[in-house]
Amino acid sequence: MKIYGSLLSANVRKVVAAAIELGVPHELEEVNVYRGEGQAPDYLSLNPLGQIPIAIHSDLVLRESNAILLYLATLHGDNTETVLPQKSLAAINEWLFWESGQWQPMLTEIMGAQVGNRLLPELVPAPASAPDWEAPNCRKQLNFLESSLKAPWLIGTRVSLADFSVAAMTTYFKAASFPFPSYPNIARWYDSLNELPSWQKTEHPLWAVEPQAG
Repeated sequence: MKIYGSLLSANVRKVVAAAIELGVPHELEEVNVYRGEGQAPDYLSLNPLGQIPIAIHSDLVLRESNAILLYLATLHGDNTETVLPQKSLAAINEWLFWESGQWQPMLTEIMGAQVGNRLLPELVPAPASAPDWEAPNCRKQLNFLESSLKAPWLIGTRVSLADFSVAAMTTYFKAASFPFPSYPNIARWYDSLNELPSWQKTEHPLWAVEPQAG
């Protein structure tokens, strides 16, 4: 499988991390859409939207990160039960829909200024204030996730595709000064994610450091 994108992107990270976790052979072709590479004619021929990631396997082209996650789990049966336990497929799908429909849009709005400035400091000015983690919809979604993380992982006692999907946007939590003490279950889950070799291998240095004070 060839995956087009950059580990600067949360959506690319979750796909590559899941591929590593599943043992799916893959090659990451660097495409930095933040520097305009997604608008190259050759790339637009693969994805007219100019977005990442894209995954190509044989003659199949997939352009949505959560669809790629589900497809990855079908490729290597020996590991599928670890990341895609069949009895939990409906619950996993629910988390994937929540992630794309509510979680990621909310966090994009909350963290957009901080993420944009770190990606393109010459174009996106430093934000005048920290993210508003107390915004009503933000608190609503965070409280929902917090209350759902009573088990070690989102679907019971083993990491699943649900965790990789929802975890993607936590890639930016250090850069956006996420209030971990206010959400102990999310903090515990975040720490568990960062103990996974697949998650460690896909952390881009840009997101590994917290913002400087002052």
